[in-house]
Amino acid sequence: MGFIDMYNSIDAKSNDIKSNYHLLISGIVPRPIAFVGTRSKDGNDNLAPFSFFNGFGANPPIVGFSPALSGRTGKPKDTLLNIKENPEFSISIVDYDIVEQMSLASSEYSRDVDEFTKSGLEKFKCNDIAAPAVKDSPFIMECKLHELIELGGKPASGNLILGEVLRFHVRKDIYTDNRIDPLKIDAVSRLGYGWYSRSNQGLFEINKPRVNGIGFEALPNCILKSNDFSGNELAKLASVKAIPVLSSDNLLSDKESLITECKKLLSIDKVDKAWQLVLMLESILIEK
Repeated sequence: MGFIDMYNSIDAKSNDIKSNYHLLISGIVPRPIAFVGTRSKDGNDNLAPFSFFNGFGANPPIVGFSPALSGRTGKPKDTLLNIKENPEFSISIVDYDIVEQMSLASSEYSRDVDEFTKSGLEKFKCNDIAAPAVKDSPFIMECKLHELIELGGKPASGNLILGEVLRFHVRKDIYTDNRIDPLKIDAVSRLGYGWYSRSNQGLFEINKPRVNGIGFEALPNCILKSNDFSGNELAKLASVKAIPVLSSDNLLSDKESLITECKKLLSIDKVDKAWQLVLMLESILIEK
């Protein structure tokens, strides 16, 4: 099967807005949720979730989210209006315990309605900004507006709001050894349509490379050109600084056993031992 046959190729410019939107929210997954608290110039508080959201730098700490204009009317969201009037906002991370309240707060209430009250979420009084945050959130950021970038000015167009974080608030029960514990935060993220996921389920850890690996091109052809190893397995083997020297204490001698045992070792990140089996496999094939 060729690459063209593997994909449905869709021209974004000829695609309708709704279809483009659903491709974005269904393909860019999972997306963290910014539960944004703002206050208007008249003192009305607003709370709304946005999943076009992420962090963009640490010096200074910058976060960003994008409240789109209404796809039907082209009108701006209350969050955008409030930040234009009062250039600050809070971002509260949504965990599983408040996900239904977050969904309720996403309703399109009029601007004078306080979504904190509607959703039953208690306000957290921030230190450096007037806008409140969500008291039940495990992680809160107080932000001042850094830059606002309008991305089209049309119905469904985004408005990228970049904010500098002035202060972090981390709930003590998720904070261990001066770091946020990924098993405890239980943050919720968005997928396409009505689907969500939880950050502490399905977790796995990848060892970050400490050296520049040899790369795929340096792998022996006996494994690189075979169909026995996945791309992930080959990447682990390619992450070593140099190909090790073959030792003589390996008792396995047939190809199938070597491959099977090598894959087992790679699954538990015993890369050095797996390399010994790769080298033994290479020597057997050369002899043949």
